Amino acid sequence: MQAEASLADSALRATSLAYVAVDGCGMLRDWNPAAERLFGWSRAEVMGRRLTDVLVPERFRSAHSAAFVRRLVDHDGWPGTQVKVPACHRDGSERQVTLVVNALDDGFCAFLSDETDHDRAREELERSTTLVNSILEHTSAMISAKDTDGRYLFVNAEYERVFQVTANDLVGHEDSEVLPEAVAAAGRRHDQQALERGEAVTALEELPFADEIRQYVVTRFPLTDPDGSVYGVCSIGIDDTDRRRSEAALSETERRFRATVNNVPGMLFQFRIDTEGTASFTFASEGTRELFGYEPREALADASLIVNCVAEEDREAYEASVVESTVTLEPWRWEGTVIDRGGRRHWLHGVGRPFRLSDGSTMWDGMLLDRTTERRTELALEAGRRDLDELTRRLAVFRFTAIAGPTGDALLTASFGDPAPVLGVPQVSTNLFGAFHAVLGSADRLALAEAWTSAVNGEPAEVECEPRGTSVRRLWLRLRPRELDGRRVIDGSCFDLDPR
Repeated sequence: MQAEASLADSALRATSLAYVAVDGCGMLRDWNPAAERLFGWSRAEVMGRRLTDVLVPERFRSAHSAAFVRRLVDHDGWPGTQVKVPACHRDGSERQVTLVVNALDDGFCAFLSDETDHDRAREELERSTTLVNSILEHTSAMISAKDTDGRYLFVNAEYERVFQVTANDLVGHEDSEVLPEAVAAAGRRHDQQALERGEAVTALEELPFADEIRQYVVTRFPLTDPDGSVYGVCSIGIDDTDRRRSEAALSETERRFRATVNNVPGMLFQFRIDTEGTASFTFASEGTRELFGYEPREALADASLIVNCVAEEDREAYEASVVESTVTLEPWRWEGTVIDRGGRRHWLHGVGRPFRLSDGSTMWDGMLLDRTTERRTELALEAGRRDLDELTRRLAVFRFTAIAGPTGDALLTASFGDPAPVLGVPQVSTNLFGAFHAVLGSADRLALAEAWTSAVNGEPAEVECEPRGTSVRRLWLRLRPRELDGRRVIDGSCFDLDPR
């Protein structure tokens, strides 16, 4: 018992979720390090003080106190569900926090997380995603993505128009199923080159259309997860037929290309370092303004304006990456932070392909992408998921993994912990629904079936029910779907909402 208490105390100290506990009088009795960081009060300063005076905004204090007393007098059960409320910081500012409340023998406890910055970051991510989707669907370039086995993951509207197919016809299929074998083989070969080299590969490809052959300049580059692992390849194809047929078509294609370039989120550039070490931009897209606060013409006139934006802590790594690429003519890659003209910090991902000019100068064609919002959101979501999963494993009475059977029933594939408190039996057979139905009433069975259907359809679901004949009187069942080897599985966690 002492070991379990010590383990729980360690988890509360280590988690990034704030933890607070109050007694039946509303006095604070526990306050972990994450709560100190979130609200600005040390544990010593708040212990024994009223929760209302420390965290509840003044305009809500009367209502909070009344609700607290009413729950204690009426012996209302705590819901154990997630809600978002305002809370006070020590400096008087308000933060939006998400909390999960649970009852204790004398009072209650809650886990809280700061959602203020996360809400803003999510809005920025959604805006960025909308912008990227709009560009993909309205550009005149054919854009597609495939997994490492050559199966389509995505095609844009231009790709559908050119090949007279829909995305549904292609996704999940290989080139050889929809294109002539010679064309499919060339595309697959270039895909493999991009994957093996780990960099962009550009090639001229000929595609047959009716009674003519169209020529496309196709650039392929690897797609990577945040951890750097490659999961596929993206191709961007621009019809180059007319440019090759006439100078007039060249001008139009160039105009379209520049329009596409300037709509790409991020900065496309051509960067030059001469034999004396002098740096200059020979091309800078409109994204220069968004990333650095300078107009493209300013960057062309003075490259140091852009280079000097690199944050001091990342300057050495940036300079080393440029020197290495200059000497070896290997692709330039760099990730780091810059501080723009207005003092805002951006997290950038840069890539460039170098080549040597006849006068000894080195030129790079490259791109800088702003990953600030995505990076912050990724880190916040990863931390939250890790903490939640860890707490779930520690606090759940019983956990299981199941799949949907042929008739929609839940088929158990793995279980963790003792099922007896929840299901009243020491072991559970494959028929998971049968085990739950044995201890649930008809209304709870229906609620469980609805939650299971939602999870099978890819939506997280939760249900509260009252088992009969088990030690758990009030059960909270949490269902979370995920994909495993191309099949949907459901992870379930059972929590006792009324421990005695």
